[in-house]
Amino acid sequence: MDLVTPSVGLIVWHTIIFVILMLFLSKFAWKPILHFIDQREENIRMSVEKADQVKNELKNVENQKNKILKETRMKRDMILKEAIQIREKIKLKAKEESLIEKKKILEETKKSIQIERKAAIHKLKNQIGDISIQIAEKILKKELDQTNKQDKFIKELVDKLY
Repeated sequence: MDLVTPSVGLIVWHTIIFVILMLFLSKFAWKPILHFIDQREENIRMSVEKADQVKNELKNVENQKNKILKETRMKRDMILKEAIQIREKIKLKAKEESLIEKKKILEETKKSIQIERKAAIHKLKNQIGDISIQIAEKILKKELDQTNKQDKFIKELVDKLY
């Protein structure tokens, strides 16, 4: 039962050893341990502050990123709108130019048709004139042939009478 109930001497020696240990630790170990704990606490506090600063900087960077993204989207939209407007202007200009070119081609075609028509009419008039001359020539030849025949007939009659 000695193990369960300690003796008075054991308690005294344990108390003396504990007090000596406490004096020794307070003289040599407590100051470095407390100093180490204070340094550790300071490092943790500084790390938390730095983490907060980094967190704030990250928020600022995120805000700037969002702002820049908004600006670039706005610029992109503006550029797209301008490009669409330019495209529409180019389309309108091309349509106008094609209409002008179409009118020019139509006018040139009308002029060339009128010139060809005049040339065809002139050629047709010349052919009609040539045909008229040929017809008149044939008619005159027949008339002359008939007058020659009549003259011959008259001469024959006159010759017979004499």
